[in-house]
Amino acid sequence: MNAAPAGSVEGTYRVIERDGFVEIELLTPKLPEELGAALIDEAMVRRWSCLVLDCSQVEFLSSLGLGALIRLDRQLRPTGGRLKLCGLNPHLREFFAITRLDRVLQISDSEPDALETSR
Repeated sequence: MNAAPAGSVEGTYRVIERDGFVEIELLTPKLPEELGAALIDEAMVRRWSCLVLDCSQVEFLSSLGLGALIRLDRQLRPTGGRLKLCGLNPHLREFFAITRLDRVLQISDSEPDALETSR
């Protein structure tokens, strides 16, 4: 397992690369809007394809943050990759279901579940 230092958006995320998968652990209760752009840049430079975004500490997701996640998923798809979310609290899980974004983005209950569906 290779753990990189906290990300470039003022320590709001940590990158963990293992077994060919990349897990992004969010370290803040509010998803920063600029995080999506930072992750897109990092994914392109490091040639990531499958990202698992651990949202277990996220309590709030703005529309701009949500748009960033959708852009990141779309950026990964041409190379066969996907963005997978895990650890959503019940409020965010319900939000994704009501807006039907759970049909756009892949959502798993836990990080092991997200990694298992990637194999």
